[in-house]
Amino acid sequence: MRTITVHPEAAAALAPLAFGEFTATVWEDGGYLAGWQYTVPGCACLVTLWPENMFNEPDAPAEFTPAGPWSYVGRFDVATAEGCRNPGNWTNAANRDGHKTPHHALSEGLDEHRAACAEFRQAITRCLACGDAKQEHGNPDSFLGCDDFRPGKEPGRRDWEIRREARGLWVPRD
Repeated sequence: MRTITVHPEAAAALAPLAFGEFTATVWEDGGYLAGWQYTVPGCACLVTLWPENMFNEPDAPAEFTPAGPWSYVGRFDVATAEGCRNPGNWTNAANRDGHKTPHHALSEGLDEHRAACAEFRQAITRCLACGDAKQEHGNPDSFLGCDDFRPGKEPGRRDWEIRREARGLWVPRD
């Protein structure tokens, strides 16, 4: 069985981006499919990034050097997919290809994921009263929680308010 690694120069260039874990699927004939998988915190959905040269023949070097443009594919977390409208890929095929860098592909993939994954939106929605995420919200009888969960109108609203207040900026209130 072949072992596929990222070429050292390519690995050094991609390392600061921290956009996922390199994966290579080796086929029986010795060819391989190479890409990166990014697990989204808060829900464990996957964004897989593919370089243009993701398919490699059996005689391709074992040190893989990615070449753009880049694309992405999104998949709901298998453990929670039954709660989703479509328990499979959430990717819109019309806008996933042709990105100049892996960072551009991941950024668009995460934007699309944010709109598609209800579990992720719930995980990042904060209570306006205590600031805890909905999943972290304590029992009202406990010293860890407040009387009721009052979510902001949009995911992450409370985080945004806290950052603005810390900078001394005005925060609009309903």
